[in-house]
Amino acid sequence: MSVLETARRRRPAVFFMTRGPILAALSGIVLTVLAAFYVHSMLSGVAQARLADEADARSRHVQQRLDRIAATLGAEGDFLTANPSPAEFDRQVALLIDLRPEIRAVSWVGPGGRLLRTGPMGAEIAPADMADLPLSPEGVTVRLSADGANLLLARSTSGPAPSGGPSGGPSGGMALVARIDLRDLLTLRMEGQADPALWTRLSLRSRGGEAAFVQTGHAATATSEFSRALSIGDGVWWLDMTGDLVAGLARQSWEVEAVLVFGFALTLGVSLVLMVSRRRAHDRTVLMDSLEQANAVLHASERKYRDIYENAVEGMFTITVGGAILSANPALVRMLGYASEEDLATTLTDAWTQLFVDPRPRVEFPQEVMDRGAIQDFAAEIRRRDGSALWASLSARVLLDGAGRAYAIQGTADDITDRRRAEVALRLAKEQSEFASRSKTEFLANMSHELRTPLNAIIGFSEIIGSQSLGPIDNPAYAEYAKDIHDSGRMLLDLINDILDLSKIEAGKRELNEHMVDLPRVFASCLRVVKERAIRGGIHLQTDYADFLPRLRADEVALKQLLSNLLANAVKFTLKGGTVTLGAVVDGDGRLVITVADTGIGMRAEDIGRALEPFRQIENPLTRTAGGAGLGLPLVRALVELHGGKLEIESEPGTGTIARVVMPADRVWPDIGLVAAAN
Repeated sequence: MSVLETARRRRPAVFFMTRGPILAALSGIVLTVLAAFYVHSMLSGVAQARLADEADARSRHVQQRLDRIAATLGAEGDFLTANPSPAEFDRQVALLIDLRPEIRAVSWVGPGGRLLRTGPMGAEIAPADMADLPLSPEGVTVRLSADGANLLLARSTSGPAPSGGPSGGPSGGMALVARIDLRDLLTLRMEGQADPALWTRLSLRSRGGEAAFVQTGHAATATSEFSRALSIGDGVWWLDMTGDLVAGLARQSWEVEAVLVFGFALTLGVSLVLMVSRRRAHDRTVLMDSLEQANAVLHASERKYRDIYENAVEGMFTITVGGAILSANPALVRMLGYASEEDLATTLTDAWTQLFVDPRPRVEFPQEVMDRGAIQDFAAEIRRRDGSALWASLSARVLLDGAGRAYAIQGTADDITDRRRAEVALRLAKEQSEFASRSKTEFLANMSHELRTPLNAIIGFSEIIGSQSLGPIDNPAYAEYAKDIHDSGRMLLDLINDILDLSKIEAGKRELNEHMVDLPRVFASCLRVVKERAIRGGIHLQTDYADFLPRLRADEVALKQLLSNLLANAVKFTLKGGTVTLGAVVDGDGRLVITVADTGIGMRAEDIGRALEPFRQIENPLTRTAGGAGLGLPLVRALVELHGGKLEIESEPGTGTIARVVMPADRVWPDIGLVAAAN
């Protein structure tokens, strides 16, 4: 996730609706509402003017209709009153109504309001409305019907009365009376006139106060009153109109809505622009801070690695595949004895050829790096500026360009001249040690052969003399001397055998003749070897192992030799009345553990290591008395380790010593060969 995305998650877009965008939004809303009020008031004036214009137009329209009706009655009156038959009168009235549809009925009345003719049939005017109808001799008389729903328009006629009837009309004369539906008259929409829905109430009022009104059927929340004078016949009437301002505004209402929508849209747009601007400013700040932090980290990292590069103890280099030096740190410059990096790069134009002393690494080193990608600890002898050589351990990797081609090798060089000299010295010392060991082994082998021949003769002849096999000796002291010579010869032969065996083991020439060994039999044989010496020293020999023991895969001679040495040491360093115990057990890991424990003089823990070194003895009065060459325990450990086991010794002065021979589990054979243990 980028730094910008993280910052936007922490501060979403709503966060930037701060004081600036909020004030802009509030200001826009207020201005929009004020503009809407202004437009509404302006449109109200327009609606008022429109209603006034519509009132003038409607009053003219009503005036024209009444004038046409009066003119029509005047034009048709003589024809209608020419004493027609009722049927003909009815037909003529129907034609008149077709011409003037606002007329509902036409009556021919005589004096006193007596009805002479009416058309169409069934549409008679109420007699009460005809009574005392004032007539103008040469004009038109208008009055409202009793129910206020009709307007009666009467025009005097000069025609004769119907046959058999009195002459004269109302108030002494005859007249044609047209009944006009007031609602049709006032609300009928004519071409070019406004919709009557603009008006909530229309009324016709005479100067004398006689009035009738028509309710259009809908209420209005805002109205305006208009009155217009009408000249009808012999009098003046007033047309009162109540207009619906809201209906008058209907045609202009979209303008208010447009102002509101435009204002709110403009407010929203300005707020969004401010929010986006603030967000972009915040993003720029975040990016600048992030860039500054990244640059600071980069500079710190660059300084750190530059310090590492400049102050490194080992040399660092970058060399092209062709051998040109691209960079070298001060450690490498000092190592090679140059004055500066420029001096090194200028002098060594072909680093592979000029640096390596031996021609073989010149080819092998760059080739191995490019083949394997990286190598470590490539030891080579390098030539310095003054011509001297040093040994360096090189570790390097290959550098690839954008196309994946190797163009340079980058690595480190560590001066290992001292280490190389130490390795050479160590190798020489090892070779000398091996030579000395071989010489010692050969010397001991030769000497053992040379010594054994006369020793065997000495031992054999001293045994013959001591046993007086060829006859008695006059002086008994000679026989005693011969016995001492025999014992000393045997001791010297055992010492030579021990030295030879230990030398063979150290030289790796001692081979084991392994087979399955019967442990109880070997234990009994070893106990017999030391039994006589234990009896002479007043020491008790004991055994501590089970009736049945597993067989052991081992060299029986070597096993007897190491057990005899352990038992002999235990007897030798145990005082009179002490005890030496031989035991054996198979532990939980399947290993055979043979123990030789004594109650002898013991030794300190720090002396155990010395006792295991060849020809080393612990200094105490008993060792000086008992004698020995100090090869017993070293030979025992060597024989045990030759079998893959280990020797463990525990000892405490004045308490005794416990020696444990631990044979590995793979040499123990528990399933077959169980034999009875002999005590």
